[in-house]
Amino acid sequence: MYLQNDTKKILEKFIGKSIYELSQMDLIDEVSFIKLKTGKRPVFSKDVDIRMQGRGNPLMSRKRICTMEDIDKKILEMR
Repeated sequence: MYLQNDTKKILEKFIGKSIYELSQMDLIDEVSFIKLKTGKRPVFSKDVDIRMQGRGNPLMSRKRICTMEDIDKKILEMR
């Protein structure tokens, strides 16, 4: 993870586990850890947050991705 050391220390103190331990957990471990800390099982919403949806590659929407055929065509135009 790309976190500064101070941020890591604060998170580890707040959460009670190291960042490395958290990154090594699978889903079952994460759910049981959350249940142990909060006393409740986490609820995952079925509603999609529109702000979190991917919009795809912006280069594709602007037609800025070149294929090899495009590059060959431009090279031939330069001659």
